[in-house]
Amino acid sequence: MNRVTLFFWVIFVQIFILNNIQLSGYINPYYYLIFILYTSSKNSKVSILLSSFLIGFTIDIFSNSYGTHAFASVLTAYLKIIWPAKLTNNKDSDEVVEMDNLSISEFLIFSLYFILIHHFTLFFLERCDFSEILSVLGLTLTSTIFTLFLFIIHKLFSSKRI
Repeated sequence: MNRVTLFFWVIFVQIFILNNIQLSGYINPYYYLIFILYTSSKNSKVSILLSSFLIGFTIDIFSNSYGTHAFASVLTAYLKIIWPAKLTNNKDSDEVVEMDNLSISEFLIFSLYFILIHHFTLFFLERCDFSEILSVLGLTLTSTIFTLFLFIIHKLFSSKRI
């Protein structure tokens, strides 16, 4: 799936399907994050950050969330740029980490790390109160599990068949 198609696909799924599913307020899956993680690290850093901002801002517009998605998306993209090989078994190399080339275990670790950071940032910015930290952690945990489940489905359906 090319980058433009993936961009519009994840926005469609997020806005029209996932944002309208009511799961008792404790599960908020954010599938659009897959766009940021699947963006090739070979692209310029500016284009990665701008496209991450654009997707987060688009979700903010449709969710009335005042920039929290844009901030969390740009933070996630920035961390993806500066910590690429540290999260996989390629600790000694500086080679580019691409989601398509990762084994399923590396994919899970890589995805889980960035989903947790994104979700915690997003929910903390929404609540913006240290007295709500347990609520933020609960939302982060439950939403991360569901988002990771969606990522696994995406990986299974988008993997190249040999």
